[in-house]
Amino acid sequence: MSRTRAERRHHERRIKQKRRQYYHMFASVSPRMVGIIARTPTSCSCPMCGNQREHHGMSWQEINDRLRYTD
Repeated sequence: MSRTRAERRHHERRIKQKRRQYYHMFASVSPRMVGIIARTPTSCSCPMCGNQREHHGMSWQEINDRLRYTD
């Protein structure tokens, strides 16, 4: 079942409000900046914030899964 336009807009507003609370320092920033923060919640791409696979390789779960199902 596909989501309706109203549902997508509802979730977009909900996430933007949540990000405003989470990043309270950005509460008075432009609506454009709030939209960017809502769509990209990760503030940077350092090893602590970024994707694990990009910095440290696959997780143990992924390694074990690949070994289990590889012939």
